[in-house]
Amino acid sequence: MATDRELSSFLEGVERRAFKHAMYAVRNEESALDIVQEAMIKLSEKYGDKPAAELPMLFQRILQTTTLDYFRREKVRNTWVSLFSSITPDN
Repeated sequence: MATDRELSSFLEGVERRAFKHAMYAVRNEESALDIVQEAMIKLSEKYGDKPAAELPMLFQRILQTTTLDYFRREKVRNTWVSLFSSITPDN
């Protein structure tokens, strides 16, 4: 089991690398920060009780999944925006 100190230390150590990874993927600083924050929260809430040795692999997978979720949400959002923008109001 990872202690709170071990989890905190791990997250501090991986923060910069995770941000670079997310930034490279989404090319938007604010979105990259949101992705990293969401991945860190998921790790601490759902997997904080796992051994410290498992944290790097778990976090990497969570970060990848969170990045893919971002792209899925963007695709849906862009689809709806394009659908509604093609509707012209009747004058």
